[in-house]
Amino acid sequence: MAGTSQKNKLKSGIVVLIGRPSVGKSTLLNAILGQKISITSPRPQTTRFPIQGLYNDERGQILFIDTPGIFEKVQDQVSRKINPLAEKETGKADVVLYVVDQTRKPGSEEAKILGIIRKVNKPKILVVNKIDIQSPSYEPFYSPQEEECQKKIKVSALYGKHVKALVSAIFEFLPKGKLFIEPENIISPAFNLTPEKFIAEIIREKAFLIARKEVPYTLTVKVEELSERDKGNFYIKATIYVLDDRYKKMIIGEKGRTIKNIGSQARKELEIITGQPVFLDLWVETNKHWPEMFL
Repeated sequence: MAGTSQKNKLKSGIVVLIGRPSVGKSTLLNAILGQKISITSPRPQTTRFPIQGLYNDERGQILFIDTPGIFEKVQDQVSRKINPLAEKETGKADVVLYVVDQTRKPGSEEAKILGIIRKVNKPKILVVNKIDIQSPSYEPFYSPQEEECQKKIKVSALYGKHVKALVSAIFEFLPKGKLFIEPENIISPAFNLTPEKFIAEIIREKAFLIARKEVPYTLTVKVEELSERDKGNFYIKATIYVLDDRYKKMIIGEKGRTIKNIGSQARKELEIITGQPVFLDLWVETNKHWPEMFL
């Protein structure tokens, strides 16, 4: 009976992070979950798809959704398809986290984001990020955003400052409800929920970090096969799609060194996350139509 009584007190819900590019949404989500599930980079448009992560403790569960940053101007085919994703995901929220970077003045994207969150009749928390940087500070400039939200929490996502207070604030607004996944069945904060997308994003991050400036952001990764084989080994077949043959050569590298390095780094990280051996079968293909197919 005690267990049933405890379950009736549990809260659960969907929390969506929204903000303009490079405000630190992905870093914040990684800090909350205590594990990297959303890739980060100093360059904008790192998060391309909504990424799900599950937070679990004695109070209940929070399903976080990290959305791509909102651009005021979109110039390429990829960006044009990314912007509507954030608005779509925000409509699913029980709580919205509106993340701003207090070291940057509010830009034209903020007006666009305000228009999105005003359509959502759910609690909103303004998260003022990067308080570890004292100067410059434009926090007072975000008073219009604060007026649209029920609460304001100041954090440093990079150093995890006030992250626990933010989680407690979220639970205040969440409804009582059933758990998304029984705690004993959780492999990792992300792997249970969107394994294919999660794996694809890990590989995409390694491609950015290893190939660096030579590779444009207009590449994507698709997991073609994910299966558990003998003795608990994960088999993953994935393809990196690029828009032009010259980028394919860059990803493969001289004598295949670059693609081997990308695969090796991705495999090591996935093995740490899953706690199981991983065989990663990685390929590179040119397809100028991939934004139409996969976005």
